[in-house]
Amino acid sequence: MLRRLFPSRPERRRWKPSLSMLLISLIIVLLTNSVFYYYTKNRMTRELEERLQLISDVLAVSIEHARAGEKHVEDLIGLNLRSVSIAAQSQLPADIEQVSNEELQTLSRQLMVDHITLMKRQGDDIVGYRSSDPKEIGMSTKDWRGDWFKAFNQLLDRKETQVPSGQALPNYWSGPINTSMTNPSSVDKWGYYHDGSTNYITDPFVHDTHLRSYQRDTGVDAFIREMTREDRLNAASEITVYNPPTFLKEQEQYRKDAFTWFSDREILFGSYTLKDSRDASSVREVMRTGQKQEFTTVLDGHTYLKMFIPLGLEYPAVIGLTADYEPILDWVREQQTQLTLLIGSTIFIGLLTLFLSARVMSRSRERTAESVQEVYTDKIDDLFRSMKEQQHDFNNHVAALSALVQLKQYEELTRYTEQLTEETHALNDIIQINVPALCAIVQAKLIESAQRKIRFTHDVENLSGANLGALKATDLVKVVSNLLDNAFDAVSASPRSDKHVGLTGRLADGRLQFVVANNGEPIPGAVRERLFEAGFTTKTESGDHEGLGLSIVQSILSRYKGQIEVHSSKAETRFVLSIPV
Repeated sequence: MLRRLFPSRPERRRWKPSLSMLLISLIIVLLTNSVFYYYTKNRMTRELEERLQLISDVLAVSIEHARAGEKHVEDLIGLNLRSVSIAAQSQLPADIEQVSNEELQTLSRQLMVDHITLMKRQGDDIVGYRSSDPKEIGMSTKDWRGDWFKAFNQLLDRKETQVPSGQALPNYWSGPINTSMTNPSSVDKWGYYHDGSTNYITDPFVHDTHLRSYQRDTGVDAFIREMTREDRLNAASEITVYNPPTFLKEQEQYRKDAFTWFSDREILFGSYTLKDSRDASSVREVMRTGQKQEFTTVLDGHTYLKMFIPLGLEYPAVIGLTADYEPILDWVREQQTQLTLLIGSTIFIGLLTLFLSARVMSRSRERTAESVQEVYTDKIDDLFRSMKEQQHDFNNHVAALSALVQLKQYEELTRYTEQLTEETHALNDIIQINVPALCAIVQAKLIESAQRKIRFTHDVENLSGANLGALKATDLVKVVSNLLDNAFDAVSASPRSDKHVGLTGRLADGRLQFVVANNGEPIPGAVRERLFEAGFTTKTESGDHEGLGLSIVQSILSRYKGQIEVHSSKAETRFVLSIPV
């Protein structure tokens, strides 16, 4: 029966990781990854945008300075062409009819210009009449766009040249560098001179070789080339300066022989090879709002960030900056992977630690249960033995009562009944404790006290208000049982004949208070200081004492923030313990 009530070993429960815990861990990893990815990506993108904005600001200043430098170089070329015009005119007849094209070819080589053309008025037109370049002969200018035809008429009319564009000097006007009407594959710089001493305009011109060289070495294109170098840290992949009117098809481009006029080019500076269908709409939005626009795009399997920023120059211009976005994405993905591994490792270690802790706690509970089971088994064995003795006594009591009734010994019957009633009251005192495990301990100690001829008294009030859990009740049994065992051993070793052990217990002010007292030999002060040390014992007469009982008591009380005090004198030794509930 005892084996059924108390199995030899408690069954081990396998600890399984909680599914909810794993799900929560997974959610934490996903949320952390997502937040990290988007935060880091946005931060890196903002840094890239700031670098591109800085490039844009520097480029705007560079364009202003470069334009001023180019204008100065262009004016120097124009001034040189005026000198060439005067020198050429001094070597040519005043009448254009007396000048041959061959003379102009020889003269252009001598004066180190590409060509010289002589222009004269024919009806309402001004045409190229003689030239070192055969393509210039017969060239009409009346349909030229801009200020050219007007400036030619002012020169021939001996008026001061007053047009918005170009370079005006005495008897001279030089048009801005542009595409040649007679040779659209060439961009040239022209000078036009007429002082009234001839019936023609002297027009020497040169190709844009010198200006292009200046732009290549020190101009805007040089700056852009430096900013887009592959070996430059955080360089833009491509820089494009758009000419919005022509890029957005708002202004018609002048084209001839498949060549677009230099002044009508869509791209003012830089290159435009990384094209996206959203470029035009972004440029249009920048021109409309004056605010920058940006988007990411994938071109040939590569991710780029494109930004469009207004340059704020005296003429409409928008800078397009295309930056390689892959390094940012690669870096963020690498950091995300490292973070995932770190969090995953941390969670794995945490779960492993939790698992091991649970195993340790489970084994600790098993050991505790086994220890209490041993106590219970011993005490229940005593209890069942007592029940058998009481059953035997009960039969004897019934027989005695029957005999006293038959013999009509009523006074003796009354005394006998009172004695039985006292025993019943004592049993009721045990039952009213209302902690079954503690009741069993008290009952077992009553039986043990009778066997060892020790007077054992108990006064434990009803503890139902303590709300003891199963584990706390088990630990309470271990504490009280150890203290009672020590008290019984102490009085047993005493030479006194009136051996006494007392147990009192009550619930007051939210604390369980127990006192275990005995009238054995007093405990010396030096021994009292070491009572609760593990392995310390004064019971050397037998080898079955390991000195762990009071150490276990101290450990349990510490776990529940309890206290224990020892008071010892010649009259009595008292262990007073208090546990919060």
